[in-house]
Amino acid sequence: QDHEHDDHEFIELHGSGTTNPSKYFWKIMDLFEEQAHQNVRLTYRAVGSSTGQKEFAGADNGGVAFTNFGAGDIPMTQERYDSVVASGRTMVHIPFVIGAVAIFHSVPTARFAGELDLDGCLLARIFTRNITTWDHPDILAANPSLDVPAGQNIEVVHRTLGSSSTSGVTEYLSDVCPEFWTLDTGSTIDWPADTNAAQGSGGMSTFIASNEYAIGYIDAGHGHDLGLSEISLRNKNGNFLTSKEADIGAAATEALAAGILPADATASFADVNLYDQAGDKTWPITLMSYMYLNQNLTEYDQAGQLLMAFVGYVLSEEGQAMAASEFSFVPVPVEIQEYNNATIMSMALAADTTPYIFESAETTQVGVGAGEFVISGKRRSYGEVERDLLQKQIDAVVSRIGAVESSATVTTLHGSGTTNPSKLFWKAMLQFEDRALLPLHLTYRAVGSSTGQKEFLGADNGNMSFTDFGAGDIPITSERYSQFTSAGRTVVHVPFVLGAIGIFHSVPASNLSGQPLDLDSCLLARIFDGDITTWDHEDIKAKNPSLDVPADQPIIIVHRNLGSSSTAGTTQYLEKSCPSEWTRGSGSTIEWPAGAQPQEGSGGVSSYLKATPYAISYLDSGHGHSENLAEISLQNADGNFLTTKQADISKAGAEALKLNIIPSDPTADWSEVNLYDLPGSDTWPITLFSYFYVNQDLRSLNQTGQVLKAMIQYILDEPSLVEEFRFAAVPKEIYDYNMQTLGDLMLAPDTTPMMFENETMVGTGAGSFVISEKRRSYLDVEHDQMMDTMMMLQMQVNELTTQVNTLNSGNQEGTATTATCSCDDYDDSQLRAVAGASMALAIVALIIALVCACKMVTSGGSSGKKDGANIQHQPSISEHSMGDRKEGMQKV
Repeated sequence: QDHEHDDHEFIELHGSGTTNPSKYFWKIMDLFEEQAHQNVRLTYRAVGSSTGQKEFAGADNGGVAFTNFGAGDIPMTQERYDSVVASGRTMVHIPFVIGAVAIFHSVPTARFAGELDLDGCLLARIFTRNITTWDHPDILAANPSLDVPAGQNIEVVHRTLGSSSTSGVTEYLSDVCPEFWTLDTGSTIDWPADTNAAQGSGGMSTFIASNEYAIGYIDAGHGHDLGLSEISLRNKNGNFLTSKEADIGAAATEALAAGILPADATASFADVNLYDQAGDKTWPITLMSYMYLNQNLTEYDQAGQLLMAFVGYVLSEEGQAMAASEFSFVPVPVEIQEYNNATIMSMALAADTTPYIFESAETTQVGVGAGEFVISGKRRSYGEVERDLLQKQIDAVVSRIGAVESSATVTTLHGSGTTNPSKLFWKAMLQFEDRALLPLHLTYRAVGSSTGQKEFLGADNGNMSFTDFGAGDIPITSERYSQFTSAGRTVVHVPFVLGAIGIFHSVPASNLSGQPLDLDSCLLARIFDGDITTWDHEDIKAKNPSLDVPADQPIIIVHRNLGSSSTAGTTQYLEKSCPSEWTRGSGSTIEWPAGAQPQEGSGGVSSYLKATPYAISYLDSGHGHSENLAEISLQNADGNFLTTKQADISKAGAEALKLNIIPSDPTADWSEVNLYDLPGSDTWPITLFSYFYVNQDLRSLNQTGQVLKAMIQYILDEPSLVEEFRFAAVPKEIYDYNMQTLGDLMLAPDTTPMMFENETMVGTGAGSFVISEKRRSYLDVEHDQMMDTMMMLQMQVNELTTQVNTLNSGNQEGTATTATCSCDDYDDSQLRAVAGASMALAIVALIIALVCACKMVTSGGSSGKKDGANIQHQPSISEHSMGDRKEGMQKV
């Protein structure tokens, strides 16, 4: 192309190849387009090294390249090099950056000291599955501190598609240990059937991070960015080191000195590799990334000059610094730069073209910088300016984060499971965060007992838990317990509260003659089974002689529509207590009789009962009482009829321990544990534990393990907190059992137990690992102030209600003794008194509503988790647990 060209024409440059440097290339190409005087267009397709070679060779295009240049992390294969030569072209290799393939693993750090050491032959035997377990004698001989479960499988993961990292690793293993490397070499090979495949570096790193005891290969920068643990690999000089400790560029210098790189850059590089080069700090799996160029660029006209400017920038001090600082590559050493310079000098360009020159952003070249063939740092786009600004802001944020992290590391704790105690957890977690000097971040996802078990097990995650603990209203199922043991994990159950499922109904009070509605388990089974369908059934009437309902009044069964621990508890109770009548099995979801009404959640069930007379259902008792629903009086194992309000809910836990229903070993299978229909005059027949699911070995959690143990201890030691959320605290017998369980937990040796400050402990209370009641947030104080205000208003409501009832009672008596009373006879003072008291009552009620709304808004202004921790559903103000302040309060 003539340099007196039309400015409206584009000078184009197109390349394709390896994905590794693609972002690096794209950034330089963007800079060229923004800083050039001419209309230039540069593109690069990230399609992989092999495709980059094919498109540059152009074998399917009559030997004509599809691109102006190619790029790859491997030299051009001999076959493709030969095809280029056969087409009459002479090509050269330009090595422009160096990278390392490293071996990463996910053996828990608590299982070994220092680093895991492997040599090439041990790695070859692992990848070929000659060695399949981490406790193999040869691995243990190289790593005496390694302590893993017996027979622990090694989870090998490899790339699925053609990859230069696969090529690098397989060729390295074939070079250093041919006696054990029995697989092929190349970018794609056939791996053993019991290995795992992952797509891309991202898939590899995700697999390793998500599965304990895995091993795989990834480009070193990618693995380090994600914080993965690296194998310490033995190099040719016999030194064990990681890629972080190695001098990555040393391999290229050694290869050049050893004559591994051809003296003539136009020769074939097919046999060039940097594997296992000599040197104390040399990394054994090193690769160079190459540009593939035609030596003769005359056919490209001015685009040839643009290509030379692009290559020159990549190899320049500025370009190499960018590759290292922004894209984690290793610059080529001086010896390779000199080799490249000689190669570039040998290249031919069209005679009527003009070389591009560079004007830096720091140095203005008056006149020259305005030239047509200048790439000028003084010429920018707003997009580039905006990127720089964003980068500066990001760097500033990263710097601040680094400063914070250097002064205090945040300790996190994450759990998931049953919804029932979620508000209890959220409040306890909020108190820990507010009262700790150590920065803490604690979360709990309310997703249901079954999901809590699944996430804690992590069967879809290589049996590696998604959470630090789980929670449920049912024990871990036998199937999941077996999966825990098969994965080498020992799990314990910690029962921390007891809850009751009550049976609630909506038979109108006028039909009951002031008497409770009594049922035994078999009558309840027959109702829920669809055998008894009307309230005037003779067997119901026999238990309830005063029941007076319309003839053939249908019983409306209401049940939860989704999986629910209350459904599981009720159906398991019926299956245990009356198997002769209950035919529908048990579980969190069952097939209910035709006509039964499904409702979503406890809220849906209670709303249906309140809106529809003659219905019956099951609910956690606290919820039913908060909605003022009428409760069935259920017969217990001792033959007594009682409601959950009359029962001692915690008694079932003590009875279960006494009867050996609870395993003496907390690490045993708890799947058969239930508290249904246990003896005791005031024992409630449908009682459930809520459990923490915890790994007995918490060493891999580091300080998080101490925080988890402290939170469990706190909940067990605070019955008033438990009762605030309508649970029953565990009895002393279960408390003592739990203390033994907590005492047997294994915690990391370099961590510090958390302690609690209730009374002032001078000096000690200021420690980093103290949860102090003396340290609070203003949100907590404001909450208490609002609750005090609400309690005082409640007392005023009670007094005003008494006055109104007294006045109304007097008026009714007056009306009864004066048959001819008229409005003119009515005492104005009485009317004004009633009206005044009623108005005052209405105003106070409005004030209470406003205070409640203010309380919710205040809580809502904090973080999402704190929101959940402070807004509690309250059946009435007087029912809210306020310690001694509750004494003497009258319930409205």
